[in-house]
Amino acid sequence: MLEQLQRLQTHFGVLKNQLKHFQDENKLLLKEKVDSDEQMHAQITQKNSVITQTQDQVDNLNEQLGHVQNQFQTLNVDATALAERYSRLEKSCTDLKNRFQEILSERNELRLFKEKMLSEQRHAQQEIQNLQKERERLIQKNDHAKAKVEAIIQRLAVLGTEQDHHAQEIQQLAHPSENHEEA
Repeated sequence: MLEQLQRLQTHFGVLKNQLKHFQDENKLLLKEKVDSDEQMHAQITQKNSVITQTQDQVDNLNEQLGHVQNQFQTLNVDATALAERYSRLEKSCTDLKNRFQEILSERNELRLFKEKMLSEQRHAQQEIQNLQKERERLIQKNDHAKAKVEAIIQRLAVLGTEQDHHAQEIQQLAHPSENHEEA
């Protein structure tokens, strides 16, 4: 973009130099016309051939002047078009800069969001690990409690069996006649 701007500036400089050159040439041509007109009036009788020659020069200079004026108008149109193009490029550059700033802002917001999500993920993983450890601890505690309950049940069963046996012996001692009838 800078390169285009530099080329435009160089082109403008060349156009200005050409315009100055053509203006100087135009002034010179106009002065030559005035001089030749004065010579024609002073020496009208002696210089018919000079008048014809001078008239040819004037016609040629007028043709050159017309050509130079056409070039000048073309250069003015080109300069206007280049100025408009420069303005559009400048506006595009500003728009691109603004869009770039928006993209940078969005990128920063996404980075913050990503960091937040990563932090939440780490926290959630830590919480899952803690819950798994708690689960394992509770399973072990539950297994330990089951073992204790089963041991208590076995002891009670053994005690219950022994008590039933002792109770039967006591009944037999208390009621010996019932045992003989059953037998």
